[in-house]
Amino acid sequence: MNTHNETLDKKPQPHSLKNISAVTALLVFGMALLAVGLLAVQSASGTSLPAVINNFLGLDSLHIWWYISRASGLMAYLLVWLSTLWGFAIGSKIFDAFLKRVFIYDFHEYLSLLSLGFVLLHGVALLLDRVEPLSLMEVLIPFASNYRPFWTGIGIIAFYLSILVTVTFYIRSRISMKLFRTIHYLSIVAYVGALLHGLYAGTDSFLNWTQAMYWGTLLSTVFFGMYWLVSVRMQKREIGDSRIQTLEAKRFTISSQRPSVKNTWRAFIVLRETSPYRAYGSWHAKGYT
Repeated sequence: MNTHNETLDKKPQPHSLKNISAVTALLVFGMALLAVGLLAVQSASGTSLPAVINNFLGLDSLHIWWYISRASGLMAYLLVWLSTLWGFAIGSKIFDAFLKRVFIYDFHEYLSLLSLGFVLLHGVALLLDRVEPLSLMEVLIPFASNYRPFWTGIGIIAFYLSILVTVTFYIRSRISMKLFRTIHYLSIVAYVGALLHGLYAGTDSFLNWTQAMYWGTLLSTVFFGMYWLVSVRMQKREIGDSRIQTLEAKRFTISSQRPSVKNTWRAFIVLRETSPYRAYGSWHAKGYT
């Protein structure tokens, strides 16, 4: 879906690795801070650490996995939406003015991986849910679920398409750029499938804020998609105009270097007048005809 170029085959630059390390360090710091907070609560209350964690996260609740499946599903949708939006931005080069190209590509790849991670968490939570559990076959095979089979199947297909698109990040050096882009166009289909799955199979889809989120993300995707189409069309037109100008310049150069009939006749007259045989008579007299 995006106009990738030869920079795709380059390895990530050090500044990109530094950004990843900074985000990882921030996450580790947050987890350490949470652990210190739990230990402080344990010391103050005199209860055991497992009991503190259980009370804090509500792990003994009957609906814990149902909550996790709902939260992970919404987060997975938002990440798929953001990845699709980012792909349109790459193709239209919106961020090139203030972000480096390598970072833009890497961030797009990480968004895709993160969305797959939350989709997997969503599926595992559905398997462990004690209220309305799904079997492994219902989670993996489209349209096999008893719960809204059609829209659940659409979500499963969208998940498989997302996997296919993400895999191309790691085999792009082995496939042609045309195939890479064609497969990436499927990410649009995957996003539409995730949207329909969330709207018609999601538990929270009837809530006003969820409806606002779905329709707001859809409108932003349509806007970025139209902007991408217009920018790609303009880029092709600019390339076509530059090629026409190059051909016209070559034709002008060739025509200016090509001798005309008038110039050729003048050169012949000069050559004839300066020929050494002219001093000894005509060409016929010397027997050259």
